[in-house]
Formats: sequence, C-alpha cells, structure tokens
Amino acid sequence: MMYHRILPQNDYRFTTEEPGMVVEPKTFEMHIKTLQNEFTLIHLNDWIKRKKAGLPLPNKACAITFDDGWLDNYEFAFPILEKLQAPATLFAVSNMVGSNQTFWPNRIQNILSQPKDKMNGIDWFFEHFPDKTEAIGVDELAKLINTLKQRSDESLMRMIEEAEKTLSIKNPEKPVIVNESQLHQMAHSDLIEIGSHTQRHIRLVRGLPEKTYFDEIVGSKKQLEEIIEKPIHLFCYPNGDFCEDSVKLVSQHYQAAVTTRKGINNFDMNIYTLNRFGVHQDISNNTRKFLARISGV
Repeated sequence: MMYHRILPQNDYRFTTEEPGMVVEPKTFEMHIKTLQNEFTLIHLNDWIKRKKAGLPLPNKACAITFDDGWLDNYEFAFPILEKLQAPATLFAVSNMVGSNQTFWPNRIQNILSQPKDKMNGIDWFFEHFPDKTEAIGVDELAKLINTLKQRSDESLMRMIEEAEKTLSIKNPEKPVIVNESQLHQMAHSDLIEIGSHTQRHIRLVRGLPEKTYFDEIVGSKKQLEEIIEKPIHLFCYPNGDFCEDSVKLVSQHYQAAVTTRKGINNFDMNIYTLNRFGVHQDISNNTRKFLARISGV
C-alpha cells in the first residue's frame, strides 16, 4: 500500500494538497481494519528477510508504506497505527526532515493561487494558461503537474525559484515535514520502520551525475541512520522513477526498494522494483471502493 498524506477535511492543509495525495483519518482507519481482515499485515522488510531466508510467507501479505515524511503522518496516521497495532514503513527525505520546505507540486499550487495580475514575467504560466481569468481548477493543476514532470528536476527548481522570487513567496511558517524527534520516536515504536526517499527527492532517471546518485541513495541512508539510530534497509524511488544505474546502486546498499507502479508482488518479483497500490480519499472512501482498488484487476 502507498499513502502520502492523512488529513481531515477541516484541516487547512487538506485544501492545499492535490486530491490524489490525501486520505482522511477515518477513511485510513477503515482501510487498516479492512486490511487486517483480508490480509496478514507485515513490515515490508520482515517479508523481504523471510523471502531471502526461504522461510514460510503469508499467503496474503500486505505492507503499508508512506512516502515523503509529512508531519500529518505523525499527527494522524501514527496514532491510528498504534491503536490498531498495524506495522508500516515511512520513507523520509533526509534533507527535508524537520524543515519548512515542501515539494515542488505544492510549490506550483501555491504559485498558481496568486492573483493573475501578479504573474507578469512568469512566462510558463501564460504558456499553459494564456486566457485564464478564473482560479485554476483541480483537474487543470493535475494536468499541469503531469506536464511539468517532463522537465528535469534542475529545470523545475529553477523555474519555481524564479517564480517564487517574483511573487515574494516564502516557505511555510509552520513545519510541514516530521522533525528528527518525531522520526526517532516512530522508528523506536516497533511499529514504524523508516526507509530512505533520497536526500532531496530528486528523480533517479538515466543520465544524472554519478555523485547525484550516490548522495541521493547512499548519503540519505547515512543521514537517516544518524537521526533514528537504527539501520535503514528500504528505499523508495521519488515519483517512482528509476534506471539501471540507480537500481544497481540501491541493490548494493538496501534490502529492497519500492516504485509507484500499481500491482501485486509475487514471490518472483525483483525486490528492488516492487509494486504498490496507491489510494486517495475519492476512490477509497468506503470498503467496496477500497477493495476494488486493491483487487489487482
């Protein structure tokens, strides 16, 4: 299972996030109870260890994972996992732990929320929305984000930083990512295993400098191990993007890794490119919808 954010609808952060990234706490609790009824919940790394050792595996095993390390994972998801005693893995971006930084789609959304008359000089806005007079809709935002993913991370950051400078946009005043103490607490709860989601959430595509692969894959592991004082065994590719070079390096330093590809993992799967099922509120807000989503059909 792949989750990102767990937020109630009355939380101000709910309205500032892409709908496809959020599940409400009451829906998340329903998910966990349903999974406990239908599957054997297991830490992903425990499943990997058993597989490598040739030990018996549950016929229907399920691992819960969270990407990015949002503060709301600690505020809303962690108490539910504790209440239901459900194991999970949280993939953290090491350089962002305890910071007010946020991810580029959220920064794009913040830019688009500014009045159009302030957008002079932001050429890419008018390129995508030449005749726009009203607010940007959710579907338009999602389409733009998917289009912008065709750019390199370097190009995206340059574009966003220039726009934020023009609009005098600063980082959020309040933390949006878990801090070191919260990460440490979860890691020592016996329920939450911490994995690496790189240093800076850079997509590990073909053609990056060798140092970039090393910093994002190996450097992030070292940083997170220092924070939680436990070994890091699992890795998560940002945006699900990977290439031969990144998979090779990940396989040298981790026990397994996950992508964003949808699907069930069988015994013969490459454990360094595992599939997951992503869910969000609209497609999983009742048991029937949720089971349909994870059916593998």
